[in-house]
Amino acid sequence: MAINFNSERLSADDNQVFYFDQLDGDELLSTDELSSLISQHQGHELMHRYNRLRKYYVGQHKILNKPRKRPGKPDTRLVVNFAKELVDNEVGYFAGTPVKFDYVENGDSNEEIDKQINEFVDNNNLTDVVAELAKQVDIFGRSYLLMYQNEEKQTRVAPVEPRNAFVVYANTVDAKPLFGIYYTTRNKNNGVSGMLYTGDFVYNFQGSNGGAITIDTETATENLFKAVPIIEFYSNVERQGLYEQVIGLIDAVDEALSNKNNDIEYFSNTIMKVINAKIDQKTMDDMIDKRVIVVPSINPEKPVDIDFLNKPDADTIQENFLDRAIDMIYTKSNVANFQDEVFGTASGTALEFKLQAMSTAANMKERKFKMSLSKMWRLGFTVGATLPLDPTGRQANNIQMTFKRTVPHNIQDEATTAKALQDVVSRRTAISVLSFVDDPDAELKALEDEQQEAAKRSQQMMSLADDESDSDFNKGDAGDGATER
Repeated sequence: MAINFNSERLSADDNQVFYFDQLDGDELLSTDELSSLISQHQGHELMHRYNRLRKYYVGQHKILNKPRKRPGKPDTRLVVNFAKELVDNEVGYFAGTPVKFDYVENGDSNEEIDKQINEFVDNNNLTDVVAELAKQVDIFGRSYLLMYQNEEKQTRVAPVEPRNAFVVYANTVDAKPLFGIYYTTRNKNNGVSGMLYTGDFVYNFQGSNGGAITIDTETATENLFKAVPIIEFYSNVERQGLYEQVIGLIDAVDEALSNKNNDIEYFSNTIMKVINAKIDQKTMDDMIDKRVIVVPSINPEKPVDIDFLNKPDADTIQENFLDRAIDMIYTKSNVANFQDEVFGTASGTALEFKLQAMSTAANMKERKFKMSLSKMWRLGFTVGATLPLDPTGRQANNIQMTFKRTVPHNIQDEATTAKALQDVVSRRTAISVLSFVDDPDAELKALEDEQQEAAKRSQQMMSLADDESDSDFNKGDAGDGATER
């Protein structure tokens, strides 16, 4: 997909990522360059690709747009929405269990910073935002997170579809984000308005259909994040969606199932043939009413032939094709088929092997997401509004992000593993193996509290036993004295 700009400073790679040759550190995009970027993003095949992927997710498949057959012929249009199933299953597996964020510095937690992080997560519904980003990445191949300060001067985040935003990177090895563009179509005439983000300022811009875009430099506001606050999320550098490579197979399954339904309708309306017989409409109606066929032969030497026109049956071929095509849809998208009988009968180890490809793809996606989420935390700490102020970014590096896969667990096996691990790793690491433990630190504290309480009770019981022993001893002394007297 070639993208051509009207500026020598702008370029794009094969993955539709935009780059800018920055000559001066304070250099801003010209209005022509911004217009060219938005034009290529909005009117090029890139937007057509995004819209196509979105349509498949909501069930608007290619078969619905095929030319209609002439009246009287079966023309079924069945849509089996594998695209939505693949995305929903993968997102549920990857982010169905909320991501956990902990602040750990030199092996120790900080309750005060942890509290601020939890407030940031709760106020922004960050776990849901991560799930929405994961869904958009699976659909479009990429998504964006927009950071901003609200009217109460609180740091907020919001997921943005790639149809409304993009980032322009420096044409250097480190590919530093130089500009972030967020825009919307204002009206049916394709007029646009939006915001241009740089590392220092935020500019408003607007433009009409066919006209140049105007950047309002006079009302520019300071960018408190000191970096482009639009962060790109993706699961692979090619920016390919989860089902993008299997759309052809999805179309084939839609076509095959529609044809099978057409065959059913054909057999329900099979045409009767009558050969070597004379029959009029009244006789035909009478036979239909009485369900008896009696017709005279035109040629006595030849028998009357009454039968149905039979269409060749390709049911076996169709079934074999559907089985193979459906299996390849799951295989090539690296998503497990949860309708498979093995998920209801297999052991934990067998399930792990069944989910191996899906788990590997999720691990790769997790690494990419952690990179982008780390950028979010660093920007949040730079502002110091909701989160602590730390322009160095060191505190942001101490945030641990834990993704848990949403799968059935064998608690007994996990408990055995955790017990065995206590001899070779820390108790916290051993406890973290247990899938039902959301907060290993809290669990460790609860264990310590229980042990202290048990030790306290044991000490009290020992003290009570000692008191009773001393009492019995004193009673014995008193009894001996009475005997002597």
